[in-house]
Amino acid sequence: MNEPENLHLSQEAVAQKHFLTLHFSHKGQQKTIHLRIRHALAFCAATAIVLSSAVVSAGAYQKTKAELVLSEQQLLETERTNRKLEQRSEILQNENEQYNQNIEEIQNKTTELEQKMNELETVKDSLHDRINIINTDDTSADSSSAEVCSAMADALKNPVVATPKFTNIVTTSYDRAVSLSTQLDRMNLLMDETGVSFHAVAQDVTQTLAAYSNIPNGKPIDSDLISTEFNPTGDPAISDGRTHKGIDISTAHRIIPVMATAAGTVVTSKFHDGYGNYVVIDHGNGFTTLYAHNSELLVNEGDWVKKGEVIAMTGSTGMSTGIHCHYEIQLNGVYQNPRDYF
Repeated sequence: MNEPENLHLSQEAVAQKHFLTLHFSHKGQQKTIHLRIRHALAFCAATAIVLSSAVVSAGAYQKTKAELVLSEQQLLETERTNRKLEQRSEILQNENEQYNQNIEEIQNKTTELEQKMNELETVKDSLHDRINIINTDDTSADSSSAEVCSAMADALKNPVVATPKFTNIVTTSYDRAVSLSTQLDRMNLLMDETGVSFHAVAQDVTQTLAAYSNIPNGKPIDSDLISTEFNPTGDPAISDGRTHKGIDISTAHRIIPVMATAAGTVVTSKFHDGYGNYVVIDHGNGFTTLYAHNSELLVNEGDWVKKGEVIAMTGSTGMSTGIHCHYEIQLNGVYQNPRDYF
């Protein structure tokens, strides 16, 4: 009785040392697994460690996630700032390009105005000098022409030109460029208006000077009918092939005025068997002109004539087959083609 009791007590003591006992069958054999208290404690400790690690990891994850969201917001804000800076940079670039264009336009306008002013000044000085020469040297010119020339000379010497008034230039460089451009536009308009008035005066002066020009220019009669061309060598391919040192201008059987083609002194005014009634004018610069076959001579030797002044009437005197004007030009004794001076 004592041994079974002791065995039973022994088993109870062992059982008391175990926290959990598991029974299971494996390959027909019964097996038993005893979990002691220390094993349960170790399992609980491990579980606690795992749970603690999970909690810490979850906290770290949430913190990282929050930091990531904040970083994304900061990145978006940085991108918005960059876009604003790019837009501002583009605006500044456009303003700079427009400013450069305005500066270039100002430079071009300034150059153009300077050229206009120089051209007007040069023409004015030239006309003034020419008129003064006519007034001082041309003793044969009539008094009315001299008075006209003197008046024109005074007008050229002291032109009445309105002084442009400018407004205050604004402060910024961009607006200053625009304002200066506007002022230059006004100056350009003023120069154009001055040029128009100057052109009117210059045209009158040019017409007056043309009357005293000593270079042949234009036709001696009001007709475009050329009956015989210039042929000093007798080229058979030209007209009728005979030598012809001038040009014949037909009048269609009309008697019309013959005019001097340049200012000068009459050196010949008489009859010739071949030329008939003819006039020779010396223009004083190597040029001489001849007008032949006239029906009537209206100037005498020694007379000073202006360009366009009537010196004879067309006719058919001398060796002529019809009413026309035979016109010759010589330069330093060399015959010239009158067509080159039309």
